[in-house]
Amino acid sequence: MRENIRAGADWIKFGATGGFATPADDPTQTTYTQEEMNALVATARDLGIPCTPHAYGDAGVSRAVTAGVRSIEHGNLASASTLTQMTERGVFLVSTQFMVLDALDHLDDDSYWEGKDPAERVKFTRYADQLRESAHNVAASNVRIAFGTDAGMFPHADNWREFPAMVTTGIAAVRALRAATSVAADLLDRPDLGRLQPGATADLVALPADPFDDITAVAGIDFVMQDGAVHRTPIQ
Repeated sequence: MRENIRAGADWIKFGATGGFATPADDPTQTTYTQEEMNALVATARDLGIPCTPHAYGDAGVSRAVTAGVRSIEHGNLASASTLTQMTERGVFLVSTQFMVLDALDHLDDDSYWEGKDPAERVKFTRYADQLRESAHNVAASNVRIAFGTDAGMFPHADNWREFPAMVTTGIAAVRALRAATSVAADLLDRPDLGRLQPGATADLVALPADPFDDITAVAGIDFVMQDGAVHRTPIQ
């Protein structure tokens, strides 16, 4: 870790739990003791670098929060009490709902699982009820949600599907949109991004319809403004 920071790393990410796609572990298995996580996060903090863990299982999420991480990546099996702990400590949740909910919606579709390790389907089936419960607990909580997708587990062109996935769990459209703008900027400690105000960077996305009425409007982009310059795909 010290070598990574010396080489220029802005963040340190570590695996606090197992996962779904990895056949040799389980998402509820915790990979570090509390003392180990404390030492890892404290060392990075001493060097001015924040930490975030890959963490699904409740115990791993709770240990990481106790250690002082800035955010949790995934957290899809976090309990309501752990989400409260995150809220009280100001820890952000980068909630990757689409990847999980899409898998749950296709548990009985053999074609969906072709090419995937069979253990992945087994684990999603085993934890299906807990995953759905945790998603609704996130929506009911006051935890600060920052937008993330886990793209690579599915095509990058489907990143936008994270928005409707969040809304289907009970997250308000405005909260989902803020997750990808002002809250994400706060997580990255970039007050110049994610908001419309004097002095902020003029990065905007123009949508063809009102996402507050229909969140799937984010699937279509009229143009992107980057640093004040408009970029639009030429009409063929």
